[in-house]
Amino acid sequence: MARQSIRRRGKIRRRRVVLGRPLRNGWRPTATRAAAMGIAPALLAGAVVGVFVSSGSDGSDVRQAVSADTPFTFSGQGHGHGRGMGQWGAYGYAQDGWTAEQIVGHYYGGTTLGTAPDSMIAVRLMGLDDHSLDVYSDAGLDVAGRQVGPGEAAHLTPNADGGANVVVTAGCSGDVLWQGATDVPWVDPVDLGEDRPKDEHLKLCSGDTTYRGAIGVVLDGDAARTVNRLNVEDYLRSVVPAEAVPGWADTGGAEALRAQAIAARSYALAEKRDEKWQTCDTTSCQVYGGSGTEDPRTDDAVRTTRGQALMKDGAVVRSEFSASTGGYSAGGTFPPVEDLGDKVAPNRQWAKTITAGEIGTAFGVGELQNIEVIARNNLGDAGGRATQVRVIGSDRTIETTGAEARAKLGLRSDWFSVQEGTEAAVPPPTPAPEIDTEVGALRFETGDSSEIQSKYLELGGVEGILGSPVGPELMLPDERGKFRIFTGGAIVWTPDLGAQVIESSFLRDWFPSSGSAE
Repeated sequence: MARQSIRRRGKIRRRRVVLGRPLRNGWRPTATRAAAMGIAPALLAGAVVGVFVSSGSDGSDVRQAVSADTPFTFSGQGHGHGRGMGQWGAYGYAQDGWTAEQIVGHYYGGTTLGTAPDSMIAVRLMGLDDHSLDVYSDAGLDVAGRQVGPGEAAHLTPNADGGANVVVTAGCSGDVLWQGATDVPWVDPVDLGEDRPKDEHLKLCSGDTTYRGAIGVVLDGDAARTVNRLNVEDYLRSVVPAEAVPGWADTGGAEALRAQAIAARSYALAEKRDEKWQTCDTTSCQVYGGSGTEDPRTDDAVRTTRGQALMKDGAVVRSEFSASTGGYSAGGTFPPVEDLGDKVAPNRQWAKTITAGEIGTAFGVGELQNIEVIARNNLGDAGGRATQVRVIGSDRTIETTGAEARAKLGLRSDWFSVQEGTEAAVPPPTPAPEIDTEVGALRFETGDSSEIQSKYLELGGVEGILGSPVGPELMLPDERGKFRIFTGGAIVWTPDLGAQVIESSFLRDWFPSSGSAE
C-alpha cells in the first residue's frame, strides 16, 4: 500500500467535529504508551523541518480541527533507521548457522572484507563537555612530563594556546601537590600500549568510570571538550558489548557478535567528526562507556576479527546498523535486502498511541486536522517505510520525511502506518531470548542501587517497556544528572526531577550531533 490516509472531508459543523463527523466522547489523552513511558507532551515539541510548508487554506477543502484528546495509533515494524545490518537479524542468522562473514556480506552489499592497519582513535566523551578533566589511576599516571603516584589525581583545564593548566592533588579532592602548565594537555597511563591491566586504566573522579589509553582536554571554540585516545581494538572492546548483547554468545549467537565487531570497527574507522576527535561516545556515533563495560565474550569477538573492516573502492565504509530492520533493510548506501533473521527480534512489530494535540504540537502546525503517509519506499510489507508524510494543521501544512516524523513523534522506526483510535492489530511480541544477566555491560548488577536502576526495575526490567539496556550510566553535561539508554527509551535522573523515562531521541537535545549509528 503506497498511501495510508486518515483524511476525511466534510461540511463545517460544530466545534467538536472530527474532520466532518461528530467526535466520540471518552478519549483519555493520557491513555497512551507515551504516557506509560512518562513522556510529557512538551518533550515532543520542536522546530518544524519539512520539505514543504504552506500557511492557511485556499478554501477549496474545508477541514475541521481534531479534538486535542483524540488518539491516533501508529503501528509499525522494526527499531531504528534500518540501514545496513540489523543487529537482531544478525543474531537470528547466527542461530541459523551463518558466519560473521556471511552476515556482513548479506547486509553490506557492494563491499569486500579487507584488513585495516592498527591505528588509534580519538573519542569525544560528550558527558564531560564544558568541564575540566579530573582523573587518577591506581597505578599512577604521567602528566606535564611528570610522574604522578597511584591514587593521586590530575586536574586539567584547557587554555587558549592549546595547552592546559594542571593541578595535581592527593586523591581527587586532597591537598595540592603540584601545579603548573603544559603544552601537551593529555594525561597518559603508565604504559600507552594495547591491552594493559585494569590498574593502569585512567579513572574519572566523577563516578570512577575507567578508560584505556590517554585522556586529554581541548578547546572547541571557547568550550572545553574531553577526548579519549586509544587503540581501535581496545576501543571496540567497550563498544561491542554496549551495542550488542554479550549473552548472545551463550545462545548460539557468537557469530553475531563477531559481525558486530566488524561493523563497529568499520564504522569507527570511517568516522571523521572533527579534526580534534573522530567519533563520540553516544548513540549519535557508537555507544562507548569505557573499559568497565568490557565482557570476555565480546572481547573474543573483537580478537577473532582483528583488523577486519568493510571496504569499497579502497576505503573503509561507514557501516551503519540498527537494532531491528523489521524484516527488510532500508537501503541507501547499501542495497536493501530481506532480513529473515529479524524474526527473532523482540517487539519487532509495535504500536504507539499519540493524541492529536501532541501531534500538532510536535510539528508546530496548530490544531491537527489531518496526518497521512503519502509516499513509501515500496520495500517489504504494506508498501514499506514512510518516505513522505503530510501533516495538516489549522496554522499550516507541512510535508516532511518519515525519518523526521519518527524523530518528532518518538516512534521506533520510520516503517509505520497511522489510524485514528487506540486499536491496532499488533501481533504479540516475540520474547527476547534468555541471556546471562550477571556478566557484561548490558546488565544491571543486583548490587546497583542507583535511582535509574530502581526506576528500571519498577518498570519491569528487561521484560518491561524499556527492554534491554544498551550502555552504562553516563553523566549529563554540566553534571546536571545521569542517564542510561535502553532499547525502548532512556531514563534520565536529576536531583530536582528524580528518575524520569523519556524517548532516547530526546537526548539529542543535550548531545547535538550530525549522525547516528542507531
